[in-house]
Amino acid sequence: MGLGLSKILQGLQNKLAGTRPADEPAKDLQSLLSTEQKRCAEHYGSAPGHCELCAQDTIFVRHGEWNREQYRCVRCGSIPRWRALYRVLEAQFSQWRDLTMHESSPGGRASDVLQQQCRAYEASHYFPNQPLGTSYRGFRNENLEQLTLADASVDLFISQDVMEHILRPSLALQEIARVLKPGGAHVFTIPWKPHLATFSRVTPTANGIAHHAEAEYHGNPIDKKGSLVITDWGNDTVEIMDAMSGMQTDIVSIERADLGIEGERLEVFVSRKH
Repeated sequence: MGLGLSKILQGLQNKLAGTRPADEPAKDLQSLLSTEQKRCAEHYGSAPGHCELCAQDTIFVRHGEWNREQYRCVRCGSIPRWRALYRVLEAQFSQWRDLTMHESSPGGRASDVLQQQCRAYEASHYFPNQPLGTSYRGFRNENLEQLTLADASVDLFISQDVMEHILRPSLALQEIARVLKPGGAHVFTIPWKPHLATFSRVTPTANGIAHHAEAEYHGNPIDKKGSLVITDWGNDTVEIMDAMSGMQTDIVSIERADLGIEGERLEVFVSRKH
């Protein structure tokens, strides 16, 4: 569990106090934590750091054993995989705020920041009963397998834990490559399983779908029922995706305790169109 909570709070308070004007009192960091957050910090652990998604010094608190989804900034609620994606954008696409960006199935603090800061940001969800390309519930309606976006119209295509839910990923990756400008990139996360080979849990059939494993669902920002997991992406992900898309994919691994980027399956994938 590392340092006790009181020592962590005092250390960060001292840090903040040292960077503030002499006449500005240091913030009482205890006030940042709710009763539940304090309980989680004592049980699972916490650490001071800087959250890039709210641009503030903060405390990261674990709310369980699964850092990827449960290691939260007490100020903005962000989690490591969102912070990792933002770090890759800053490191590899420093001008992203001035580029044309499309995000598929946004949700969470990282999506909010991208929308707020990117001058040409557009987001889409898929609403099967609505016409494609139209606006519905504040989002563009798009099916990744048959996008209505124009050829070579997007600099950066963003998806966060989306590609494991696509029934025909080859079509989706081809479509993403089509709408990207030359030199553009698909920047995305998936719950990658590098210790296993890629496995299709569900495949399309003439009459619907066939299950090859017990049905598994992940959270969906527009559907309380969740999203069915179609593919467990494994250690051959890059080869498969490159063959499907015609792009070149790199895996970016980040471990930055100071930025609250710690845990398993935090890799960010970057597929570039040449």
